[in-house]
Amino acid sequence: MSGDDNHRAKLARLADAFMQDVIATSDADIIAEVDRASIERARILLIEAKTNFARRTLADAKAQLDAWRVARLHGRPSVDETAVRDRFEKFRRADSGFDQKMTIAARHGKAPTDSDKEGLIEDWADLQALDDEDKLE
Repeated sequence: MSGDDNHRAKLARLADAFMQDVIATSDADIIAEVDRASIERARILLIEAKTNFARRTLADAKAQLDAWRVARLHGRPSVDETAVRDRFEKFRRADSGFDQKMTIAARHGKAPTDSDKEGLIEDWADLQALDDEDKLE
């Protein structure tokens, strides 16, 4: 073991001993040794640490979601969007009350917009791709 490793091992043992001493100390003894301002500073530090951890966790989750989306787009079988659109339109035309059924609460009973329909077609394509994946498994 090199000298540097030996010093690190000693510091690690000292840190462990210090931590065990703090853990073994009663709350009353700690409060008696620490003033109110120190307690408030410690609370602020803990809140900041919790906030920083939450931010890092959220950033990691977003990165994982982005990676999943990219992998999903590259890994899913291609879908003939024209065929999906035609199939969707055939389904829509077969149901005379489709537009009434597909009203969105925010539309106050008005028919879906072209953008809404595009979203439905995209969802339909996604469902078709998932069905295709299930058939492959």
